Amino acid sequence: MSEEREKSESPDKEEKNEKVEHPVAFKSSKPVVIDANAYKTIILYASRYANQALPPNEWKEIYGILTGYVDDDFLHVKNAYALTFGHDTDVQLDERHYVFIDEIQQKLDEERKNHFVVGWFHSHPGLSLFFSYVDLINQLGFQAKFEEAIGLVFDHTLLGKKKVELIGENKLTKYDTGFEIYRLTDVNLDPNSAEYENNYHKVDYIVEGLNKYFFANVLSELSALVTAGKPLQTAYGEKKDSKLLDDDPISEIDMKPEKQDLVKIPIKEDVQFNFDDYFFNDDLDLEQKENAERLIYEGDLAFQKKDTFSGVEKYRKAIRIYKNIKDTDRVLDLLRNIIKSCVSNNHMVLAEEFAQDLLNLSEEIGNMFYQAVSTYILGYIMLKKGDNSMLKSALNMVRDAAILFEKVGDFAGAGMCFNRIGTIYQMRLENFDSAGLFLREAVENYNKAIVSSHPLRKSLWSKPELLKEKVIELKDLIEEILPNILNESIKTKIVNDLNSLQYNF
Repeated sequence: MSEEREKSESPDKEEKNEKVEHPVAFKSSKPVVIDANAYKTIILYASRYANQALPPNEWKEIYGILTGYVDDDFLHVKNAYALTFGHDTDVQLDERHYVFIDEIQQKLDEERKNHFVVGWFHSHPGLSLFFSYVDLINQLGFQAKFEEAIGLVFDHTLLGKKKVELIGENKLTKYDTGFEIYRLTDVNLDPNSAEYENNYHKVDYIVEGLNKYFFANVLSELSALVTAGKPLQTAYGEKKDSKLLDDDPISEIDMKPEKQDLVKIPIKEDVQFNFDDYFFNDDLDLEQKENAERLIYEGDLAFQKKDTFSGVEKYRKAIRIYKNIKDTDRVLDLLRNIIKSCVSNNHMVLAEEFAQDLLNLSEEIGNMFYQAVSTYILGYIMLKKGDNSMLKSALNMVRDAAILFEKVGDFAGAGMCFNRIGTIYQMRLENFDSAGLFLREAVENYNKAIVSSHPLRKSLWSKPELLKEKVIELKDLIEEILPNILNESIKTKIVNDLNSLQYNF
């Protein structure tokens, strides 16, 4: 907010990093359970516009909404949706963002989980945690509609700092999550009254599912995004960066960086987390999740050391845990990761086993994106075996994957599939008619991917310029093989289609 900017005029002074105490009224209200994945979204989006790599005078404030549900005891925050950022520290919503909020609520209604907008979040980069007057007015808009609505304030400079908190008569050493949650104390108080600036109170919360291993794996994902040149977190409705295209299927399944890349996280190097001290919960699922995330962390280390056997066994155990607690989304993600590791280490038998497991699970729950991923990998593995008797079946599988990718709007994935099929027809079968048709399909899908990308595609595919280069490269290749296309109607169709295509560059 504009008045907050004055508090950060001397960002290099030591006192800037000290937590400023603001007068806050206290009132007992329903505590909050926030899901670790929602917390991750807030960290990534806030860190996109304010981090240690940016000069403090360039830090920007971000804004988003929180969704979830309420029960008799707690307010549960299940998801965070990033919406926009301020050009200074002032965040303003326009009509487009209100349309986005309505769209999000409509999707929640369609899911029939009784989830709804339970509050909002924004950042105070380097300004500490409090509600400004403008924040209070924003909070009133949420709390007037839903009495238990919350406002979460995040400051990345506080993330991981040690603090002592009084719980009853006991002092507990904690490591700061970098945020506080607030509610208005009296929604009926006159905003023009002198007391209004203190009309809010802290709300108790826990972060469900967060532990040191989960956080380490989140930071690995953060580092992968940095390495790929992708935004740390895209906002709702924002066009995502396209991705570097190559013919290696590993790029489709996620490449993870070496652990030393973790220095690129948006917190200071001297910050250390100790979630053993901070987070405690007797919930059996949380204990199992921590154990699973530890196994994943150890599995990734084993793969980096080329110890595939140990890495696979660690992942098997982690996947088994998540299956037992019915966290299907995490199981899908882990299967995708283990397939990548097996392919990159040339263990195709294991890759095929996990790809079949991924296909079975994705078909069971109706997840078309992962059906496409697993179908493509199974087709790719068949192609790698080099058995011509399996060639037709392999190409059909890759084609089926392309169709699935198109249906879910993953045009980069569809383009990759058509590109591979076209290459096989050209290089292995010398069938230039079919090669031209499939390569033309690849051009069309890559062109769409320049401006549209599926949110589950997290591969290290880089920037729109590289997609542009790939489109140009394939167009040149098609020009080269046109003289070898015998069917004149096919040749005419390919030429006309390419000439009529509206290119996104």
